[in-house]
Amino acid sequence: MSADAAVFMDLHSHWLINGHYLRHPLSALRPDRLPFGPFGNRIDIEDAARAGVRCVTFTAYAPVSPLFWVPRSEATLAQIRTFYRVARESGGRLRPARTGVEARAAAADGAVAGVLAVEGGHSLDGNPAMLDAFAELGVRFLTLVHFKANELGDAGESSRKPWGGLSPLGREVVSRMRALRIVPDVAHLSDDGVHQVLDLTDGPVVSTHTGMRALVDRPRNLPDGQARGIARSGGVVGIILFPPYLDGRHPMGQSVDRFLDHVCHAAWVMGPRHVAVGSDMDGFTWTPRGLRGYADWPILSEGLARRGFSPPEIQGILGGNALRVLDA
Repeated sequence: MSADAAVFMDLHSHWLINGHYLRHPLSALRPDRLPFGPFGNRIDIEDAARAGVRCVTFTAYAPVSPLFWVPRSEATLAQIRTFYRVARESGGRLRPARTGVEARAAAADGAVAGVLAVEGGHSLDGNPAMLDAFAELGVRFLTLVHFKANELGDAGESSRKPWGGLSPLGREVVSRMRALRIVPDVAHLSDDGVHQVLDLTDGPVVSTHTGMRALVDRPRNLPDGQARGIARSGGVVGIILFPPYLDGRHPMGQSVDRFLDHVCHAAWVMGPRHVAVGSDMDGFTWTPRGLRGYADWPILSEGLARRGFSPPEIQGILGGNALRVLDA
């Protein structure tokens, strides 16, 4: 049995939004009365441990709205401080991890490993020195843009693309990330920007939470050619659980089967070793029917088995492949 046999990993989640701003605990689910529950809390550390989800990426996100009066770097640092405080207060149930070795050690001790990420290069406030500060605090993934262009580059969803991909600062940041052991995350980045990141870095590149554009033609989803480029870099593509990116016809409440369709397509394009799961849970999103949170994560394993994946391939998709990126 491999060292990753009981380590499922979520490559992208947003409990820090609820935990920091709304003071939601990490050990209690909170349903939402709104349809599909975009403001609920689906991440429970005890459910994660019981279901075998032993590594969770906690993503700090600073709002980009001009009405948000706190400097974005300060808001991001505040969420990182919340992560470490909650880990200290967890009684050993949540353990910060910066490497695959540390994540596996936490899992072996019965804890859930927490890996830090930052979503949106706007969190640097235009200052590349903030990248060093994030690295010192244990940030391992940086999503370069979010839903609109920032100082680092263009967003795929936005019609405004002032940089033609990456900005000069974006190129500088991407070149610096390898030395700091921060993995570039190209989710949300424009197509030109993705190609430029792949050209600039000689290490793994990831897209932590996305669907496949061949199945749902949205600029937010990843085309096959870029997926192959990520595979060649040694990286992974995390398939999102957010229904609108998985089914263009019925985006509100389809079943887990549509998620499995995207996993199968990604595995066909890249090989199963380069596919992962990035749920995006608690990012003001909802999940497919029958998947309320980590307690239902074994449904994904069962579904992958029905689709013909072998046990080692399933373990890779649900955790081992993403851990391999941390190892790199």
